[in-house]
Amino acid sequence: MNHTNDSLRAVVSAYAATFEEVAAVTTGRTRRGPQGAVLAISGAPIASLNAVISPSLESSGDEIAALAASESPWELPWSIHVRGVPSPHVREVAARYGLSRFERQPLMVRRPDQGLPTEVAVDALRVRAVPVDELDLYARTVAEGFEAPHELFRAFANPSLGKIDGVSFYLAELDGLAVGTGMTAVSGDLTGIFNITTLPGHRRRGYGRAVTMEMVRAGFAAGATTAYLYASKMGEPVYESVGFRTEEYLTVITAPS
Repeated sequence: MNHTNDSLRAVVSAYAATFEEVAAVTTGRTRRGPQGAVLAISGAPIASLNAVISPSLESSGDEIAALAASESPWELPWSIHVRGVPSPHVREVAARYGLSRFERQPLMVRRPDQGLPTEVAVDALRVRAVPVDELDLYARTVAEGFEAPHELFRAFANPSLGKIDGVSFYLAELDGLAVGTGMTAVSGDLTGIFNITTLPGHRRRGYGRAVTMEMVRAGFAAGATTAYLYASKMGEPVYESVGFRTEEYLTVITAPS
């Protein structure tokens, strides 16, 4: 396929590369298909973090099937990520492995014409980069933000994550208490934004919005003026309010819970 007119290919490729880089330092279990699809196994017991990700507009069922077979039998929950609506062949491959739950996630992009966002001051919230020796605190805060058991996100405490070029982890704090998280992956002129969470007792105060804007500002400081993220449907209006626009959708295919 000719990718010349696929303006979002670079964005989705950067997204896939982030998963690949995390897997490379946590488990070493990564592979690439001939058309650019990525197999990335983080080792976390979370389906979305062990994945076959295709950055192509027209995902190849054969490529996805080959990557899935290379890891079979699967010992961890896993997923297939494709752009737009999965083809019948991709659906058939997913069904072969018992993956029949389809979640549609908006790909939201903040373009350079939105400019550098102003610094957001909310209460006494402080957003800071996390050094390697505090990744355990980061991982525990992410788990609390997602209201999940801590062991599910233990992979984010791995000190090897500090070796990934362009990837940074952030805590949002009030009076020294962690109340939220964020993560950026800067590649060229792109800033990928991940793990935006706010702890349950601190929601609806603008903290998630403030952390997101700080992530965009960090990207600008690194020379990346386009930011992207995959949002929940609930989060979509929040990100729209700070200049992100939905440009397409990702389908994440997992086993039924």
